[in-house]
Amino acid sequence: VVPNGVDTVAYQPFPPCQTPTVLFVGTMNYPPCVDAMLYFVCEVAPLIRRHIADLHISIVGANPARQVQALASDSVTVTGRVPEVAPYYAQNAVAVVPLRAGGGTRLKILEAMAYGRPVVATTIGAEGLEVEDGEHLLIGDTPQAMAAHVVALLQDAALYRRLAEAARARVVERYDW
Repeated sequence: VVPNGVDTVAYQPFPPCQTPTVLFVGTMNYPPCVDAMLYFVCEVAPLIRRHIADLHISIVGANPARQVQALASDSVTVTGRVPEVAPYYAQNAVAVVPLRAGGGTRLKILEAMAYGRPVVATTIGAEGLEVEDGEHLLIGDTPQAMAAHVVALLQDAALYRRLAEAARARVVERYDW
C-alpha cells in the first residue's frame, strides 16, 4: 500500500505565526466539513474567546454551503475557492480539523504539518494517519478539550514549536512523496 503524502520539498515550513488565528481547509459543501465548521465556530470558538478575545478563524475551501457562508463575520473569514492555500497557512497560527464524521486520509493534516503549523484535531479528524496525540498533534474530542489545546498552542511558544517540529519531521519521514 502506498500511503497518501505531500511534497515536502514544495511545502516548506513557514515561520511561527504570532497572531491568534486558526485555519480550516476543506471542501466546504461536503457535509462533514460543514458540520465541523458549525461545531467549531458555534461550540469551540466561544470557549477559546474566553482566553483569547481577538481569535480569528479562516475557513478556506471551495463551494461553501449556505450554513458556512452564514458564519462569516469580523472574526470569521469564509474564502470560497482560493488559487493557493499556502498563503493561508502562512497567515494562520494553528490548523484545526474538528471533523466528527467522514472518511479517508486527512491530507489537510499532512499539508499543515508540512507547512509547520501545529494541528488540533478530533480523533475522527486524524483517522488514517500514523500520528500520536501530544507528539505530532493534539487531539480534542470535546469542545472544552479542543479549545484548551488551541489556547495552549496560541499561548505557549515552546509547545507550538515542539509540535510543529515533530509534525514536520513525521511528514518528512513517513509521508513525503
